[in-house]
Amino acid sequence: MNIGAVMGKSVSREYAQLFCLAAILSSCLLMPFREASGQVELSIDEEDFKKLDTFEGHVLSKADKVFGEKDYRRAAAEYDAFILQFPKSLATPYAVFRKARCLQLDNKRNEAIREYTQILDYFPNSVRYAAAALYYIGECHFQNGDVKEAMKAWAELAADEDYRKHYLAAGAINRLGDYLVSQQKPGEAVEYYKQVAIDFRKSNPDAARYAMSKVLDHYIRTQPDEPKLREFYEQVQTFEWDPARPGEDNYWFRLRENIKSRGNFGETEADMRMAYYGYWAGVMQGKRPDDDDFQIDYANFRLAADGNGSAWAAFLDKQFAAGWKDGDWDRIIKWISVFRSNKNKVQEYYAKLDLSRMTAKQLERLMKVLYDEVGDASMAKNVFSRIKLDDLNDQQKYNLERYLWQKDGNLVEIVCQSMADSENGRMELLRYYHWSRNYAKGMPLADECAGFPRFGKEAYWLKAEMLQWQGKYQDAIKAYQQADNPPHNLWRIADCHIAMGKRELAIAQYREIENFFPDQAPEAALRIAYQYRDMKDQKQYVANLRGIMKKYPKSGQSSTAHLELESMGIAIGGGVDAE
Repeated sequence: MNIGAVMGKSVSREYAQLFCLAAILSSCLLMPFREASGQVELSIDEEDFKKLDTFEGHVLSKADKVFGEKDYRRAAAEYDAFILQFPKSLATPYAVFRKARCLQLDNKRNEAIREYTQILDYFPNSVRYAAAALYYIGECHFQNGDVKEAMKAWAELAADEDYRKHYLAAGAINRLGDYLVSQQKPGEAVEYYKQVAIDFRKSNPDAARYAMSKVLDHYIRTQPDEPKLREFYEQVQTFEWDPARPGEDNYWFRLRENIKSRGNFGETEADMRMAYYGYWAGVMQGKRPDDDDFQIDYANFRLAADGNGSAWAAFLDKQFAAGWKDGDWDRIIKWISVFRSNKNKVQEYYAKLDLSRMTAKQLERLMKVLYDEVGDASMAKNVFSRIKLDDLNDQQKYNLERYLWQKDGNLVEIVCQSMADSENGRMELLRYYHWSRNYAKGMPLADECAGFPRFGKEAYWLKAEMLQWQGKYQDAIKAYQQADNPPHNLWRIADCHIAMGKRELAIAQYREIENFFPDQAPEAALRIAYQYRDMKDQKQYVANLRGIMKKYPKSGQSSTAHLELESMGIAIGGGVDAE
């Protein structure tokens, strides 16, 4: 339909714009609604709808209802009828837009483009619908495989100061940037990404964060440019997840983190790596001399650029000496971490420590550095021996011994035995023996812990698992029964019966689960069927699969049963176990 013809052949573009002025005033704020499918659709502004007379509102609501039902052909006819009846309505731009949307969703994309274009021709200042129309024109072209025309539309969207703030514009402009990157035009692409990051920082944070990452990629790695990066940092109010007050410390911290995260190069990219780190080391040189973390990163970037290990070590030694204060053990630990791959330097800085003057927290941190970064278990154990466990509460001891699970069982025992809550210490040690499958120590300790009222059931469970792992299934069943945590223990008891070849007993156990635990019933029924399958009882296997489909039709197990029967070429129907 030609909107000009409906409104009168003498209508001018200027008249159409003036006619829509009332709509423009209330259309700047966007109010999309979300369908059940998750797709966001643009709806009429609530205030605009209130201004319609009763008959207009009724006709438009009817069209919207059909649209919501996804009957797009009928909905297009309803919107068309509205346009014919009310060509000068405040809702006319919306009706034209919705008609175009119906055509697009009905895969009549070329017709949709023509309708969207009419919105741009007759209602260009109705930003709410005109910007959306331009977005969807691009999407129609993209769906048609005409990428260049799609990008042309989205570039027009990005260029208009009003249109580009529409909520749909963010994704379109990001896609435009991605396209330009694919065309080897990163310099043009970054301007679009910057636009999205700045304009949608709060209104569409997901799109803004994506765009921000692309800008960082460009100014950090593709075309390093620290001054432009700093300017961008101010414009988007930090590189944090959400906007914040820009600050010098935050800027350099986030910049260094991003340099490191983007600084991975392959074996054949040595020249690129040297140039990359050389640039950023040059940017950092001479700045923030009292910031140890900054200077350590600077030294590491310089090393990556020139490979001069001696100069790197000398610089770090000088940095340490310049800021050294007696008793600053945390700083020494940091330098041990920095020199972790150089055993001689680790020993040199370790010798500067006075372990007797360090807190338990500092000693624990040093121990972890020696274990995890230096890889020297002997030194780490020596530091552990200096930790005064009496200075730690039970929660701190718990955290310490849990860390030591991966390191040294003897140290785990020492920490657990030092807990003020001795029963909890014994139980935690049992958990360690269970985890490490130390049956020799775990089994007797499980019997001991079973006597603690608050830990009894858990102790029996851990004992049962250790017995099951050792193949002592009958004893494991007794322990699972004492654990008394159905249906979990019932599943395990069934597993033990199966392991002993007693499938009838396993079936009986599964039936108990099916009868008394509704949430577990479909799975129990399926496992019963599988037992008959493994017993080569085809009749019962088929009957139980059919029974699952009848009793639990909405379950995933019903779908599995259906597929099993189909794979055997058996007709679907009721079974003897269906009732």
